[in-house]
Amino acid sequence: MKTGFARAKVTPWNGINISGYYETRTVKGVLDDLYVSAVAFDDGEKKAVIVTADVLMLSKEQCNIHKAEISRRTGIAPEAIFINCSHTHTGPFLNGERFGDEVVDEKYCAHFAKALEDTAANAFLDMKESKLSVGSGKAENISFVRRYKMKDGSTATNPGVGNPDIDHVLGDVNETVKFLRIDREGGDDMVIVSFGTHADTVGGELISADWPGFVRSTLESALPNTKCLFLTASQGDVNHINPNPTDADRRGLEYDSFDNVPRGYDHTAHMGRVVASAVLADYGKARFVNSEKIGFATKEIEIPANAENDKLDQARKIKALHMAGRAHELPFEKMELTTAVAEAYRIVELSEGPKSFFFTLSALSIGDVAFLGMPGECFTEIGRRIEAELSFDSVFVCCLTNGGETYFPTSRAYDEGGYESRTSRLKKGGDDIIVKNTVELCKLVKN
Repeated sequence: MKTGFARAKVTPWNGINISGYYETRTVKGVLDDLYVSAVAFDDGEKKAVIVTADVLMLSKEQCNIHKAEISRRTGIAPEAIFINCSHTHTGPFLNGERFGDEVVDEKYCAHFAKALEDTAANAFLDMKESKLSVGSGKAENISFVRRYKMKDGSTATNPGVGNPDIDHVLGDVNETVKFLRIDREGGDDMVIVSFGTHADTVGGELISADWPGFVRSTLESALPNTKCLFLTASQGDVNHINPNPTDADRRGLEYDSFDNVPRGYDHTAHMGRVVASAVLADYGKARFVNSEKIGFATKEIEIPANAENDKLDQARKIKALHMAGRAHELPFEKMELTTAVAEAYRIVELSEGPKSFFFTLSALSIGDVAFLGMPGECFTEIGRRIEAELSFDSVFVCCLTNGGETYFPTSRAYDEGGYESRTSRLKKGGDDIIVKNTVELCKLVKN
């Protein structure tokens, strides 16, 4: 196996819109830079590339454009291209899905597209003989399920820190950090790291790669001549909010925010260090794995749309008020307001179709290591179900890969309620479709 690496800076300039909330934000400065990075693989017969980008998400259409250009320039199959987004909420507005007065900066979009495509192509110019090994660790007390059953029987997402009305949490967090270590002859080594929780710990109007950026910078500082890529794992129902923090847990966080979410740059750095420490603890004893052959495949699946026309009139009123800058007139606040607005946009959108959505699942195997990509934000339970049915030495289940279309909740979440299921474009039962087809797809690439 030969591997190659490339990276390019994609930090946006001041004045363009930021993606991530249901309110308009504009770049006022930079806390840390954004990058696109790529690792290329070549087994002598097949080639593949993993690309990571410090952006909220990219649509299926955007990824297909990038994949077509990368394929044209490198000759590799589009199915062998794996584009994963970090989901930072302090990055550029790219996808054109407006929730206020956001405007797509076409000049920046062109700059970003060229950087991503150049980086993927340039990784193939850096090919070195390589040995691969895998490891894992635990990142404890930085990731928490964000969905709760309240004492009144309702379900709330991010109901606030220390809320006495919380009855119990709905789900289990996955604290596992996985990594692929790549030792190369005559070139920098590489490490691909994966962990799942929302990259939304900074907020505001200053650009940041959020905690995944700190994972990368911490490991590259600790491991000489080593480059790091970060892959977003299953994170649809988890974030950084500790519902019952100690005084020490509160350090580095500000608790007065528009959506009940405490955020802080010092805490962001802390999270990055915790994830990086989990890698470092096992890095020197990573297990060598078979890496002789590359396999890849994609599969299109269909999931019915979550249309609710009986709620259309109210949804149109909520959307109109939000678009007019009058959301404060609605009888909601903080995360409840965000949920009502996002749900209204979804209901209005789906009132005119389509009746179902088509998604592309991706699978890439490097010997006994599998990378599985879903084009949305899947719940941690979905990732666990997929891993449990596969026989690879190590499985990286990645969300926001080759698309970023919607939340992929569990079926149970629709009965429970909450932000994710109320805003998802998909009808209940999509989790079973995703698990079944991802497992079948992965078996196709098993060497």
